Amino acid sequence: MNEGFDDWVAITRTISRYGRHADQRRSADMADLFTVDGRMLMFRPRAVEPSESPQGRAQLIAAFDALAAFVATSHVLSPSDIEIDGDTARAHTSCMAHHISETSECRVRFTLADRYDDTLERVGTDWLFRERRKYTDWTETTPLRR
Repeated sequence: MNEGFDDWVAITRTISRYGRHADQRRSADMADLFTVDGRMLMFRPRAVEPSESPQGRAQLIAAFDALAAFVATSHVLSPSDIEIDGDTARAHTSCMAHHISETSECRVRFTLADRYDDTLERVGTDWLFRERRKYTDWTETTPLRR
C-alpha cells in the first residue's frame, strides 16, 4: 500500500476509536488518543468561545468521565474529510451523539449534532489528536418508551 493511504487509514482509526471508547466509557483510552499536551475545545450551540477546554491527560480524563452519567451512548460518525501534510493532518467529521439517561418516569434521549475539526500529528507510528474542536450545532431531548 502507499504511505498516504496507510496514514489515512490510521487517522480514520483514531477518529473511530474515540467514538467507540466514548460509548464504552473508556476515558483513559480516549485520552490516549491525544498528544501529551493535546487539548479539546467544546463549543455549545452558537457559542464563539469554548465552554470547556481540557488540556493534558488528567483534564481530558476528567472531562470524558462526564459520560458516566448516561446509561448508554451512541456516537454515529460520518466519513471524515482528511488532509495530510507530512506529519500533520486536519480532519473534519460530523457526529450524531445519542445519550440515554433514566428518570423515575421514563428514559430520555439527549441528542447532539456535533462537528469535529481536528488537528492530528504523527507520533511514532500513531496519529494522535493535538487539538480537537467539537462544535455542537443543535441538541434535542426526547422521552423514550422503556
